[in-house]
Amino acid sequence: MKNRSGLKIVMNILFVFVIFGILGFVIKNSLGDILAQLSQTPLLVLLGVILCGSLYILVEGENLKVMAGTFEKHFTTGDGALAMCYAAFYRLVTFGAGTLIAEVNFYHRKGLRISQSVGVTALHMIMYKVALLSWAVISLIMQFVFFHSEKPKIIWLVLFAMVVTFVIIAVLLALTLSLNLQIWSVKLANKLFKSTKIRDMVDKVNIQVYSLREAVDSILQVRPLIYRIYFLNMLKVMFWFVIPAIVLMGDHPQLNFFLSFGLTSFAVILAGSIPTPAGIGSFEFVYLLLFSPIVGTVDAASSMLLYRFASYVWPFLIGFVYFLVDKRRAIHSEIKDIKEDTAK
Repeated sequence: MKNRSGLKIVMNILFVFVIFGILGFVIKNSLGDILAQLSQTPLLVLLGVILCGSLYILVEGENLKVMAGTFEKHFTTGDGALAMCYAAFYRLVTFGAGTLIAEVNFYHRKGLRISQSVGVTALHMIMYKVALLSWAVISLIMQFVFFHSEKPKIIWLVLFAMVVTFVIIAVLLALTLSLNLQIWSVKLANKLFKSTKIRDMVDKVNIQVYSLREAVDSILQVRPLIYRIYFLNMLKVMFWFVIPAIVLMGDHPQLNFFLSFGLTSFAVILAGSIPTPAGIGSFEFVYLLLFSPIVGTVDAASSMLLYRFASYVWPFLIGFVYFLVDKRRAIHSEIKDIKEDTAK
C-alpha cells in the first residue's frame, strides 16, 4: 500500500512537470501574441473583455448544472463552470485531443455514471451547435441587405456552414438517440465478427450505448428543461459574440454592433465547418477574412487576439488553477495514506 501511494505521488508530480513543459511550449509558440496584445489594450476595454469571458463561464456553469443536475442533484453551477474550464485547460495542453475526455472525466468524478457523463457531454456539444446555428440564421436575416450588396459571396459560405452544422447536429442526435441505428450497428457487428470474445465486447459497448441513449433521452423528454438549456446556450454564446464590438466600435464607427455581432457569429460557424484541431487556425483565418476589409488587418488581428483570450485563454487559466489545486489535494491525500500506513 505504501509503495503504491509513493508511486502515485511520483506520477502526479511528474505529470505536473510535464504539463508545465507543455505550457512553456504553448506560451512560446501560440499564446505569446495574445499576452502581448493584453499589455497594449486599454484597461477599460480589457475589463470588458474579461467580463464577457467570465459571464460566458458563469452561464455555461448554469447550463451544465441543468444538464448534469438531471442525474446528480448536488451538481452546482460552480461545478459546471469548473467543468468548462477544466475541459478548456486540457483542450490547450492536449491541442484539442483531450477536451471531451476531460469533460466526461469531470462529470464522472462528480458522481455521474460514464454513460450519463458521455450523454451530458454529447448534449452539451449538440446544444452549442444549435445555438451557433440559431445566431447565424438570425444574423444573416438581420444583415442580409448589407451582405447582398457588399459581400454576396459570404452569404453562400454562411449557408454552406449552416448546412454542415445542421448535418453535424443531426448525426450527433442520431448516434445518441436512434434505437434503429443501434440495432443496425449490433447486427452489422455480429455479421462481421464471429469470435465470442469480440461479440462479448460488442455487447458491453451496446449496453453502454443504450445507457447513453437513455441518459440523453431523459433530458430531451422534459420540454421546459430543454427550452431552458437552449436559452442558456443562446445567452452564453452572445457574451462571446459581443467582444469584437467592445474592442472595435470605439475606433471604427462604421462598424455597428449588429454587423460586428453577425460577422463574429459567421466566423465561428464557418470555422466549425473547417476540420482543424480544436478549431485553431481556421477561426483566425475566417475572422480576419471577414473583419479586415472593414476595420483593417491590424485592428482585426488585435480584436481577434482579445476574443481568443476571452474564449480560449481565460477559461484555461481558471482550469489551470483548478488542476493545480486538484493535484495538490491528490498528493496530500497520498502522503496522508503513507503516514497512516507507517503509523500502523
